[in-house]
Amino acid sequence: MRVIVILLTVSLLGALTSCKEKRQKEVFTSKKVEVKEVIKQEPVAPKETSKPVVKQVNYYLVAGCFKIPSNAERLHDKLVNEGYDSKIVPFYDMSMVTYGGYETREEAQAALNRIVQEEGKELTWVYPVK
Repeated sequence: MRVIVILLTVSLLGALTSCKEKRQKEVFTSKKVEVKEVIKQEPVAPKETSKPVVKQVNYYLVAGCFKIPSNAERLHDKLVNEGYDSKIVPFYDMSMVTYGGYETREEAQAALNRIVQEEGKELTWVYPVK
């Protein structure tokens, strides 16, 4: 019982002494304060390095599909030598050789119209990736 009374007394004293700090009122002065305008400087943006433009390929113009990878590589090398941006794309269990990739159907159709007019490339077709 004594322990409880002592603990209650200590906690009551602690509560009363801690309230004194909170009860102090703010004191206002009558001094005039000079206000100066601060000019903010614009932050200097770091120089941006040019990032390569990565286009999303949604359509390929297909030159041919091959079961034997060496045949696909041979046609790929031929198309690269002709100046096309040729790629070998996996197509089920075959290798699809493309003339290039295009972002929109209209771009692919325009390129297809140019390519099919060349001799030996009449069977080119458009493969939609999605």
